[in-house]
Amino acid sequence: MQKVRIVSLEEDKARVVAALHHLGAIDLRRSKLTLEDDKPRSDSTAISDALLKVDGALQLLPIHKVSSEGHRDARHLVQEVSKLAVLDTIYGLGSERKAIDDDQRLLDYAHHVATASSGIDIDFGRIRSDYVLYRAFETDAKGHALLRKHVSKLAIKDMEVNVAKAGKGDWFILIAHSKGSSIDEALKGVQLSELDLTAQYLSGAPQDVLRAVGKKRAENAKRLSQIDSKLAEISRSSYSRLSNLKEMLEIELERADASASFKKTDSSFIVEGWVQKRQVGELTKRLLAVTKGRAYLEELEADELAPTHTRRPKFLQPFDYLVSFYSVQRSDEIDPTWIFIFAFPIFYGLMVTDVGYGVASLILATYISRKTDPEGLMYNVSKLWQLNALAAMFFGFISNQYFGFQLPYSTPFNFDWLKNTPELIAITVLFGVVQVCLGLLLGIFNSYRHGHKKLAFARFTSILTVAFGTIAVSGAFFGAFSGTVTDVSAAIAIVSVALTAVFSGSEATEIVSLITHPLSYARIMGFGLSSVIIAFLIDMAFTPHLSSGILVFLLYAAIFILLHFVNMVLGIFEGLVQGVRLNFVEFFTKFYTGNGIKFKPFSYKRVYTKE
Repeated sequence: MQKVRIVSLEEDKARVVAALHHLGAIDLRRSKLTLEDDKPRSDSTAISDALLKVDGALQLLPIHKVSSEGHRDARHLVQEVSKLAVLDTIYGLGSERKAIDDDQRLLDYAHHVATASSGIDIDFGRIRSDYVLYRAFETDAKGHALLRKHVSKLAIKDMEVNVAKAGKGDWFILIAHSKGSSIDEALKGVQLSELDLTAQYLSGAPQDVLRAVGKKRAENAKRLSQIDSKLAEISRSSYSRLSNLKEMLEIELERADASASFKKTDSSFIVEGWVQKRQVGELTKRLLAVTKGRAYLEELEADELAPTHTRRPKFLQPFDYLVSFYSVQRSDEIDPTWIFIFAFPIFYGLMVTDVGYGVASLILATYISRKTDPEGLMYNVSKLWQLNALAAMFFGFISNQYFGFQLPYSTPFNFDWLKNTPELIAITVLFGVVQVCLGLLLGIFNSYRHGHKKLAFARFTSILTVAFGTIAVSGAFFGAFSGTVTDVSAAIAIVSVALTAVFSGSEATEIVSLITHPLSYARIMGFGLSSVIIAFLIDMAFTPHLSSGILVFLLYAAIFILLHFVNMVLGIFEGLVQGVRLNFVEFFTKFYTGNGIKFKPFSYKRVYTKE
């Protein structure tokens, strides 16, 4: 990344801003020069108001096909929006619809009260009195019994209690008492929900209210249908135009507000920002073209951390999303994402390790990716899930697992979860040793680059501790190495851990993780083996057979599918969570600083319009 400064004449500002916006190469930063701050363009507010008006109207219209249009300048766009009579029509229909929706809530409440009180002889229009106060409540059977107990115990004078069954387990209670008397003691400790007897549409007997509510609902439904038809008609004629206006106004608003990050003099303006080095030449050429040679671009010495820019194929970008969700990578540290891309599917595949589960999870992940926001977490997780499902299918194939069944074929790997458990433990722990050591190796480079030479050396001795410690343990407990090799490795590991403690400084407490983190990778074997065993037990106990009769066959088939679905969901959940955890906790903590700044160029993306 290269920080640059652009100086140009004030009269060329609009053309320069448009060129920068179109090229999409510069991440704008406010200059530290002691000059006057520039301001947004004078028409920024008018553009913003027009955009809000158009966007609000689009929210009220049903979606319709959009045809592309050519871009026009901000002045013409604002003028056009101010003359669009259809916007007032849309907003008028929207306001009427909202009023009907509000009215529907009042009707629903009146219907509820009238229905609950239908067992009591009451006229809502006559319960308003200067002498008697009426209060209504809903409660369950327990509250009803408790209220009756309180009323009989207190023997309150001038109080009448009417009760009606309001529904399954519910009671409607109407209490009438003289104004000035208190019934708080009777209500104390009773779970009651008070109803408003003065609400709109509550007039007359409950049956009259229900008839009036039904009639008004029918009228509202008819009017809503008319409003929807009118909005659909407007959408067919205006949705495309409004969508184009919205996109053009969004682009113009970004350009109008961009100068808020500039500096200025009486006759010029200054732009600073970060550009990819490969685009500096193209940016210079574009500026000189739009200003007829009256612009100057200077490459600056970096006085701040450069933003982080990653370039990866689209299908791998969800990995970047997940890493940035954890913490954005700094531009001055090694990118860990490629290792994450390689390791995560392997860990997931080993923990799910079934062709059937892999196919089912691929279908489920594809469905989720089509139903979720491309900018959201669930979409990006589902895209990762799709790739991981392929890994589950691969490992399921080489281990011959199909919903717990094994097919009559063999692979060159002879990979069997039930027969090769000790080897699998060794392999997964070896994964841990290799990845932890790799993380420490990356930590050496990052620490040295940041000037932490002692910490870089401590990372090196940590690698020796993990590597030779593994050899020593393997030789001492499993006879994997000769006694001499085991003893020498143990000695090197002990010296290395002592040096690590001395040179790590405040990070010396992390020494314990040099032992626990490689062992954490054994969870890959644990979750994978448990999934295989559960699938095997399901098959052994509930595989349906037609010889058992059609009813038993259908019952066993339902249980078989349900249990395999549950086992698959558990395997998928653990595969995703534990696969991420092993990378972010056991691996990233060895070297990853994060807290970087993501490269966000001043750019736009056209969907409907064109230059």
